[in-house]
Amino acid sequence: MNVLLDDNPIEVEDQSLAAAMSAGVEIAQREGRAVIEVLIDGKAVRGEELIDASTEPIPGAKVELFTANPVELVGQSLRDAAGALESARSSHADIASRLQAGSDTAEALSQLSGTLSVWQGVQDVLARGYALLGRDPSTLDLPDEVAGGKTLNTLIQELGEQLREVRRSLEDHDLAALADTIGYELEPLAGVWAGVLSHAAGAITQS
Repeated sequence: MNVLLDDNPIEVEDQSLAAAMSAGVEIAQREGRAVIEVLIDGKAVRGEELIDASTEPIPGAKVELFTANPVELVGQSLRDAAGALESARSSHADIASRLQAGSDTAEALSQLSGTLSVWQGVQDVLARGYALLGRDPSTLDLPDEVAGGKTLNTLIQELGEQLREVRRSLEDHDLAALADTIGYELEPLAGVWAGVLSHAAGAITQS
């Protein structure tokens, strides 16, 4: 098995993906970096295969591991999420308008699915990003012009409440309540959270 870390060969204890990843992660951590991509014979390893790496021997395989500076990686991920949320902000009003009109409900719900995926990404990138850096996101100090005097924990709680209301409205087929939540609650929150993520990216890279 040929194992490369950022195109440099490394030694592993046995010929398995688990061993290759263990050796690669250890070296990366010593150098202040994080493994961000793993390939076996040119094919990306993802999901459960990455989380629970196999201990089965794969002799003759080429395993490539690629690393990145974790601070730069998390900062860029936060900026990307902020941009995605800002881009999706206008869709909230469009979805609400379609639901209120009742003339294009199927299209509105399809559009809503994509918007909710953006919101899910916002929560994931913040939690996983800070976890990767070994930091607590609740310590993030938000300026009043970004968060209106609210703490990150308060904003997370508010977002959770609104997303739960979206799910309730969908389950109950309450399109009027759904339109109100999307248009009057989540739309302004999108602007707030775009600012929060951008601020978090700057705070991480400057600390």
